[in-house]
Amino acid sequence: MKTLRNFMKYLLLFTFSGYVYVCLELIFRGRSDITMMFCASICAIPMIILNNIFSYETDISLQIGICAVFATLIEYMFGLIFNQDYHIWDYRNMPFNIDGQICLPFTFLWAFIAATIIPLMDWIDHYVFDYLPDTKPYYKLFGRVIWKMK
Repeated sequence: MKTLRNFMKYLLLFTFSGYVYVCLELIFRGRSDITMMFCASICAIPMIILNNIFSYETDISLQIGICAVFATLIEYMFGLIFNQDYHIWDYRNMPFNIDGQICLPFTFLWAFIAATIIPLMDWIDHYVFDYLPDTKPYYKLFGRVIWKMK
């Protein structure tokens, strides 16, 4: 039963993250591509896994930073595989880009996404999947609790 619940959780977050990304891209760019839905969904997987590895004692800035790096690396791999031929995105005009596939400003965007996904996943884990029912999620920044869910 626990395996099925975990599968459902990952499937829900995988699907949700892909759809949210495509919707945001449609709003801001006016277009998207199916590969970007899969890229965003796959970028969410390490965030979910890392979120389950990190304890609430782990500094939120460290969690966000690691998740942003993983997402950027996945975006780079996707870019090398899909973007070389299909020209879905082009970061060559962006500052601090690598091969036009990734750039520092979008790494910061991944950090912002991680900063919203981490509490969302904790909320889903705690209130939907009853993970650590006795401990409500909280977040520390530089050793101090900055926010605790009610």
